[in-house]
Amino acid sequence: MAGEGAQFAVVLERIGREVIAALNGVPDALLNQPLPFADANTLFALGTHLVGAGEFWVLALVGGRAIERNRLAEFHATGHGPDLIARYERWLVALHEVLDNLPDTAMSRPASPPAEYRNTGGMADQQLCMRDCLLHAVEHSALHLGHVQITRQLILAHAGEGA
Repeated sequence: MAGEGAQFAVVLERIGREVIAALNGVPDALLNQPLPFADANTLFALGTHLVGAGEFWVLALVGGRAIERNRLAEFHATGHGPDLIARYERWLVALHEVLDNLPDTAMSRPASPPAEYRNTGGMADQQLCMRDCLLHAVEHSALHLGHVQITRQLILAHAGEGA
């Protein structure tokens, strides 16, 4: 039976593959086009934020890898779809490197997120553990997968291309 880390990797990969499917084939002009709604993010920005968060919560906090992240910039990111998809592919490989052989005993090991992330899951007064980080990564990724899928539908419908 696969360990707990490997099980998290399977779920996160499934979510990542769904995001890749949603991004794939959408022209850059539409990926970077804002919706005509207040405070709406572009499809590219949503995809960038999802993978940036996944890299942070899995690779940095659980895997101990150095990750450069500017969370606020993720919401203003623009770019080329194939480059973002390539970043997802790198993240999926790396999350398996970190999680597939992670001992179950490591799940309770304390995590040390920066202060601005310590209220994740309403646990500001508690120490986060590796399992908390991975649960948050799944929850957060699933939420933003839904945003990516809905935004894709709206952008393509608005552009007259259908979903």
